[in-house]
Amino acid sequence: MQEDRLRLEANLISRLDRMPMNKEVRLLVGLLSLCWVMEAFDIGMIGQVLAVLKQLWNLDPEMVGLLGSCSTMGVVIGTASAGFLTDRYGRKRVLLWGVFIFTFFTLIGSLFAHIGWIVAMRFIAGLGAGAVFPLPYLMISEIAPARSRGNLVCICNAILTAAYLLPTLCGSWAIRSFEPETAWRVPFIVGGIPIFCLYFFHRWLPESPRWLMKKGRHEEVRQLVERLERSAGVPHDDRYIDENVLNNLRQASAATAAGSRQWTRLFCSPYLSRSLVSWSMFSAGLITWYVVLVYVPTILTNYGFELANSVILAGVMTVLGGIGSIVMGPLADRYGRKPIWSLYVIITIIALFLLTATSSMTALLVIGAFVAFFGTGIMPICKVYVAEQYPTELRGVGTGFGEAVSRIVGGVLATNYLAFFLNLGGMSAVFTFMAVAFGIAIVALWIWGQETARRSVDSTAADTTEKSA
Repeated sequence: MQEDRLRLEANLISRLDRMPMNKEVRLLVGLLSLCWVMEAFDIGMIGQVLAVLKQLWNLDPEMVGLLGSCSTMGVVIGTASAGFLTDRYGRKRVLLWGVFIFTFFTLIGSLFAHIGWIVAMRFIAGLGAGAVFPLPYLMISEIAPARSRGNLVCICNAILTAAYLLPTLCGSWAIRSFEPETAWRVPFIVGGIPIFCLYFFHRWLPESPRWLMKKGRHEEVRQLVERLERSAGVPHDDRYIDENVLNNLRQASAATAAGSRQWTRLFCSPYLSRSLVSWSMFSAGLITWYVVLVYVPTILTNYGFELANSVILAGVMTVLGGIGSIVMGPLADRYGRKPIWSLYVIITIIALFLLTATSSMTALLVIGAFVAFFGTGIMPICKVYVAEQYPTELRGVGTGFGEAVSRIVGGVLATNYLAFFLNLGGMSAVFTFMAVAFGIAIVALWIWGQETARRSVDSTAADTTEKSA
């Protein structure tokens, strides 16, 4: 019976992995991209709200730092907690609840005119956003064909990155169109409206087939696989099995029988080194991301730009990161995660050191565009690389811990302590710190990281040798 079950699962997974692109997969990517668009607005609007409230309420630096990081703190807790929930209750259910929480508490945040209540609402909204953040790339890794997994996550993430322009446009429009007492409320109201998208997610978003199989719901998986095959024009084949997939499932089954399903496996071989590598990559990318997202409007204002124009320029930089992601996706699938990610990072490091040596506004904008394109364009590969490290029963908690740890290092700490580097040595100190973080990550990747491109996630998770090729 055990062997029959493993062969059935191997058949279904093998058919998923060989699946060509089809409209059902595109619909999945579209729905998950919409989730990230909603989150992008929710997270990205704080820079505009902060710029208005700082002037309107004369906020001191401590309160500015708290408001700038409170939602990120919620995201950290949400991602760490949601990992356990997604492994137990399913990817789709947690996604639906997360979307409800962050849209609802963003909407009612517009009702309060007290900094304490706003911080509280942003923190709770961050809990919901944190639950959702890892799910798009987690679900794509468990459904999409292996040969296009990285490209699809990059496309999805590029839409996310471009979506960060929406809160900047909304914030700029609100600043120009309303008095400050009203302008800061507008992004909260707009960010809460997408709560109505929950209906479409509930109706059309499938549950992860790999998670369903872990729960013994094989018939639901069969129906999903056959629907994908019909969409792609591929004949059903109940006998096709990739022997590598079958061997990986046998190995995973033996590990489960030995009682090694606990989350503490993340901190044991081989997952400890994998976790540290992927976390360092993710953290370095997030440091750059949060510099662009939170601090660029303030930096440009200090250089003499009007506040509304600074907000727009920060949005343009996020769009450049999205374009960098689109370019990176097919390259990382074809030539490998490690060489392409490393190329992007090396270019970013060079650009950061050039920024420390320039005082020209023109050079600042041009070199800054390179940092945005390459430095924030790496984010989708960081994300999918995390999901590729763990078996199905650990993938939720693994990605959740990855998001949580990375956002503590790259979001909460960086957002609060970048002000320290600014006071210590100006923007040159900030850029040097970013370059050092990238340097640590690239060394760790080449010493301990495994190559995961074009491989089934069952293969990358089951491989217990610490490959560096």
